[in-house]
Amino acid sequence: MRSLSCLACLLSILIVAIVLPLHAQTTNDLEELLQDIHGSDCSPHGPARVLYVQTPDAKAWLTCGVERPSGPPTARDSRFLTASLGKLFLSVALLQLHEKSVLNIDDKVSMWLPSNVIDGLGGADHLTIAHLLTMTSGLPDYLDEAYYLESLSRVAAGETAREILHWAVGTIADEGRLFAPGNAYDYSNSNYLLAQIILEEVTGSSMNRIFSENIFLPTGIKEVQVLGFGVGPDDFVQGNEDFGSGLQPVDAFLIGFGFGDGGLVANAEDIASFYRALFNEGDVLSRDSIVRLLQDPIGEGYGMGVEIETDPDLGQVVGHSGGDVGFSADVRHVPEHGVTVVYLSAEANDDVSVTFDVLVELLN
Repeated sequence: MRSLSCLACLLSILIVAIVLPLHAQTTNDLEELLQDIHGSDCSPHGPARVLYVQTPDAKAWLTCGVERPSGPPTARDSRFLTASLGKLFLSVALLQLHEKSVLNIDDKVSMWLPSNVIDGLGGADHLTIAHLLTMTSGLPDYLDEAYYLESLSRVAAGETAREILHWAVGTIADEGRLFAPGNAYDYSNSNYLLAQIILEEVTGSSMNRIFSENIFLPTGIKEVQVLGFGVGPDDFVQGNEDFGSGLQPVDAFLIGFGFGDGGLVANAEDIASFYRALFNEGDVLSRDSIVRLLQDPIGEGYGMGVEIETDPDLGQVVGHSGGDVGFSADVRHVPEHGVTVVYLSAEANDDVSVTFDVLVELLN
């Protein structure tokens, strides 16, 4: 992924909330575009998929497959596990606290993490909240097959979300740092577990409640929930994954809790609405906070829970991809044009590059 220089980032933010002229598209135009690009891959009986595009003038969906075997066809408002698309929500929640001077995004994590967590990380010297959000902490990733299996056992034993979250962080306690904080980039989900713990320690509330009060309700995205907090596998489409003998349902792997690294259940339109509210409508963060959100400290095309790319034809594109047991997801947003494309799939390891394909056809 090509990186975005800080200067380009700052210049682009100066025009946030200003949508540049775009050839007017009707809903029919957009539907034809989606059908041309992805229609041949759209099985009426396979795993659920939704491809969604929104411009300043119109919006359209392409729905594929069924929500569940012998269930209804996939609908426009069908909900999926969106995996790492949720990281941006956590970054936004912490930047909102920064704006209120509740914390500083450059605070050392030792100011806010419980002592047992700090001790498990070997003291976390020089590690800041910003390092966590930009994947520049040097912490190894906790997420692997062993984690999934053990976490299911802990859920079955009745452990709470907080207990499992702290246990998950503890699994990297004996692993060395990949590099000193701020010196390099490595995508590690552990960063966002720690960021969630900080959010909950600072506010004295759950991430689920903070998201609901400070993000979901103000932006009007009513169908987004955190896995395990009032929503379980039966409440969204069935995910599917090939474990070696063809696609199999993954409901049994999703009986636990969603954490800060990606546990949101949402439909495509709500994801797009969040991106528009954040980057174009100014309803979520101040301009200064968005500038900070989009800073790419290591030049790897990653800000705070958001991927950033400068495309020679499209301009600045922001978004995030996601993959979880049984699910794939991607969102791409072009702030300068107010265009958003979201792809949600109930199949693991699906090709999510269709979002860029739609942008290229729409904006060229």
